[in-house]
Amino acid sequence: MSPRVSVIIPCYNSEKFIEDSVNSALMQDYANTEVIAIDNESTDSTFQILQRMKEDNPKIVIDTAKNIYPNCWDEGRRRAYEIMTGEYFTVIGSDDLISKQYISNYVDIIIKSGYKIKAIQSPAKGFRQEAGKTISTGLISHNYKNLNDFKAKCLEGCPVVSPTVFYSSDLINQGFVKTKPEKYGGAADYDLYCNLADKNIFIYPLPKWIGFSYRWHPEQATWKVHKEAKNYDTMIQDYWREKWKM
Repeated sequence: MSPRVSVIIPCYNSEKFIEDSVNSALMQDYANTEVIAIDNESTDSTFQILQRMKEDNPKIVIDTAKNIYPNCWDEGRRRAYEIMTGEYFTVIGSDDLISKQYISNYVDIIIKSGYKIKAIQSPAKGFRQEAGKTISTGLISHNYKNLNDFKAKCLEGCPVVSPTVFYSSDLINQGFVKTKPEKYGGAADYDLYCNLADKNIFIYPLPKWIGFSYRWHPEQATWKVHKEAKNYDTMIQDYWREKWKM
């Protein structure tokens, strides 16, 4: 049987993009998919847009989560873990887009692996919109040969395109996807990938693009985390360098 896949979309003040993002998840050619959008106490019309969309498409699951940590999607993701039913899941940005074959491409790889893959990532095509035009900003990708190579790269910078990771829900049940936003803020995913490697979970890197489009814009959380200037990356690298003695 085809495994059920949960597409989780944490949202915060995403009124400009949320409809396109959710629709891209709803239009997947892989039928056994659920779309879960969790609003993180938006102060704009994001939640109202989600409510309207649900009226037209009851398939959408919407809920809310308290906004505790700035520039994070951890609260929304945690709430989604509590209500999702997928055997696999992925967490995409509320400003990003996925092609209609995106989930089926991943599931095909998982099935061909004999369900041995617990986590996998793919490259993302970056884009931005300017004066009504869509401008490509190139491919965002990472390559590494094995778990040790991955760990070494973790000590140099984050070797994962966060919103493209496709996970087995077994990792939730094992407690392997817990994050520490209270310590690392919006960089908590970087620490998560190091923790997965420490648990011998290999995030397989696909060499080619399979359907994820990453939107660059001034209001995205990535830029806001950098503006915090709290050296989260250095904190994470120092911790794992000491733990791994590399």
